Amino acid sequence: MKIAVTRLEEKSGGTSELFSKYGHDAILVPTMKTEIPDNPASLDELCRKVTSGKVDFLIFSSTMGVRYFFEQCGSVPDTTTIIAVGPRTQEAIVDKGFNCETITSFSSDHFASHLGSRIQGRTVGIVRPDIPNPALVKSLTASGARVQQGVAYRLVPTENDLRKILPDVDAVIFTSGKSFAQSGVSAGDVAGKTVIAIGPKTASMMHDHGIVSDITGNGTLEGCLKALAGQSR
Repeated sequence: MKIAVTRLEEKSGGTSELFSKYGHDAILVPTMKTEIPDNPASLDELCRKVTSGKVDFLIFSSTMGVRYFFEQCGSVPDTTTIIAVGPRTQEAIVDKGFNCETITSFSSDHFASHLGSRIQGRTVGIVRPDIPNPALVKSLTASGARVQQGVAYRLVPTENDLRKILPDVDAVIFTSGKSFAQSGVSAGDVAGKTVIAIGPKTASMMHDHGIVSDITGNGTLEGCLKALAGQSR
């Protein structure tokens, strides 16, 4: 099966091999790319607090967050617990020489259940793109945490036109709500295709635009491929 994937080009390493493992061909069509933020103030402030030992938990939601954070901030004290979302983010953190805890998928519920009462009265740093996640912040503050966010990178459109690729593929995986929004794809464009959302938030945004995902993953590409394999049996 040929599957179009809106994954960022900067995160595309290993994607073709992963899809081959499940018997598919990945057609990479990133609808966004990363750039440094227009205003670095929030990341600068987070770095200052991390290096001075004032951040108890530090959350990375993507490999790109790891890359941009450590370009700005050289060290994290042993007193800070690093949290990675997903195995790829974990690998990126380990490659930087740090240990971390790993949450398998990105959702506010997963954070609340994983961190629990440990964060009460503690400061939690979030390294993120220029897309706010108020539900995550709310879940952390509801557990008694102080939240310090750092915008490490911004997502900007590419010139790739996913709609031109769709006639030549059997399925499409949208890897984020924003990558879907940037694609400009309508229900008519994906008619007859297997449409896959990487996770519930992406599926919800697609639904708001009249597209119901055939498969909703757990926040990882491999989770989507496993679900696709189960559906085809």
